[in-house]
Amino acid sequence: MAKITLAEKIYYDIEEKIVKLEYKPGSFLTENFLEKNLKCGRTPIREAIQKLAREGLIKVIPRKGLLITHIDINDQLNLIQVRRELEKLMAKLSAKNASKTQKDKFLKISKLMKKCKNKDNDKFIKLDKEMNDLLATSCDNEFLRRSMRLVSGLSRRFWFHRNLKNLNDLTMIAGLHSAVCDSIYKSDQINAEKRTEKLMDYIENFTKDSIQL
Repeated sequence: MAKITLAEKIYYDIEEKIVKLEYKPGSFLTENFLEKNLKCGRTPIREAIQKLAREGLIKVIPRKGLLITHIDINDQLNLIQVRRELEKLMAKLSAKNASKTQKDKFLKISKLMKKCKNKDNDKFIKLDKEMNDLLATSCDNEFLRRSMRLVSGLSRRFWFHRNLKNLNDLTMIAGLHSAVCDSIYKSDQINAEKRTEKLMDYIENFTKDSIQL
């Protein structure tokens, strides 16, 4: 596995804090604050900010600072329309192209997902990211990988935000993720796509239900 750069590490650190709502939606940050908070120089901070801005998690406001973008249900539903097609294709290609080592990793993630219990937020978020990263690698399509990167952070942040209010469905959604992993492990392209469709149906429904929360 290639060693990540300092800029990539800072990017992942900031993204995680945004996704887990440590940096709250609607709040402002500054480069100086991030330098002190993350104990690093300005160059990797700026590189990370550029990536996060492209992904819609940060908006750079001249003379004010860095706005952590608000969570918007309509935006989330529009994002799901795109994400549904990307996720289905990624799962199908991973079932086709994943190496034996990668398939073994999918099986390991599946087993751990099945052990998730309600309120295991941190555990699920970590496994979800591992699964997404593995899908991005094993699908063997750079353009698909780039496209998914643009929607994954916003999607994970919304899930975390939504489940701060209602934690009762974590075992359900972890099970749906596990089913996708199992299909990829078995090189079953048809079921990898079908189970991803089922997962996205569930995600779309709980997004719509969040309007009532």
